Amino acid sequence: MVREVSLRLILAVLALPSLICYLLLIDTTTVRYHPLPTEHASQSPPTVGSCLSCGLDFAVVSDVPVEDPEDFWWADWDEVQRSRRAALHFACFHVKNTKVRSFTKLLSARKYLYNLLLDERHKAIYCYVPKVACTNWKRMMMILSGRTNKTNPLNISSHVPHEEGVLTRLSGTRMKSSHLNYKLRTYTKFLFVRHPMERLVSAYRNKLVINSTSAADFKRRYGVTIMRKYRKGVNALNVTKNGHGVTFAEFVSYLIDTRQDSFQSLNEHWAPYVDLCHPCTIRYNIIGKYETLEEDSEYILRKIGAPRDLHFPPVVASRTASLVAQHMASLTRELSQKLYELYKHDFKLFEYDYSNF
Repeated sequence: MVREVSLRLILAVLALPSLICYLLLIDTTTVRYHPLPTEHASQSPPTVGSCLSCGLDFAVVSDVPVEDPEDFWWADWDEVQRSRRAALHFACFHVKNTKVRSFTKLLSARKYLYNLLLDERHKAIYCYVPKVACTNWKRMMMILSGRTNKTNPLNISSHVPHEEGVLTRLSGTRMKSSHLNYKLRTYTKFLFVRHPMERLVSAYRNKLVINSTSAADFKRRYGVTIMRKYRKGVNALNVTKNGHGVTFAEFVSYLIDTRQDSFQSLNEHWAPYVDLCHPCTIRYNIIGKYETLEEDSEYILRKIGAPRDLHFPPVVASRTASLVAQHMASLTRELSQKLYELYKHDFKLFEYDYSNF
């Protein structure tokens, strides 16, 4: 009996070094995997160790990605997107608007898909909204879809991305409805939005206030008509032929009356998001916001598998946000309320606040 116990003890002592070596080879670290399938996380370097009692040197080579602090950032952004999609879905469910177009209508009347741009290479669809970084994102789409040999978006002249035929619009494709249906349901779809009033003030200033070639055209097309219709008193006699001098209140009055007269007759620079991108009909995978433009853009590029060295241009802070209150203060309470009614779905769908105006 004593002999048997002694034998077992000797065997246990002999096995102990092997057990220690085995335990050293096991990596028990819990690793958070990178949520982006297009990101190739760096591999952990071999860990050199030794088992003195068994006389071995060994290298532990882990095939599990190293835990990167940025992984937590991406995971947080996944959660941000889930939250934005949930809020949009909830708001759409409660929207009582007979003007929301059905999916079948969009497939048959493709003119409503004018603002949706296609990148076949990365199976992505971008709905652009003027005054929400659309020039730079159109530049990015040119690079992504192979419409330019330039690799830096800022090397593309600002007017080029807006020219007809440069990018593929879903409204201009001749593909069968079944193919279009497939792309709209399976491709990565994204859009960018901004506080509706900030975007509106930006459009007003850019197209009807500043002196530029683009603004001169808008002033002639809209400015003269707006002032002749809405300017009152002695100032009505001083309407300039070049359309310069439209006040924000006159501009808002024009928007409200035009919207009431005919559906979707507003220019794309101030048309509501619901008219341009149909967010209650098309299920967008990613909802970008101007307030988080840089982070959202990087998130999108990595999600669709863009070249790793392609990044959105540096974001320049806008002055427009500081001017919104001043412009809104020029409106009567009645005009302000009617303006909210015009954009109320944009406010609700994308979680923006109007209570400050």
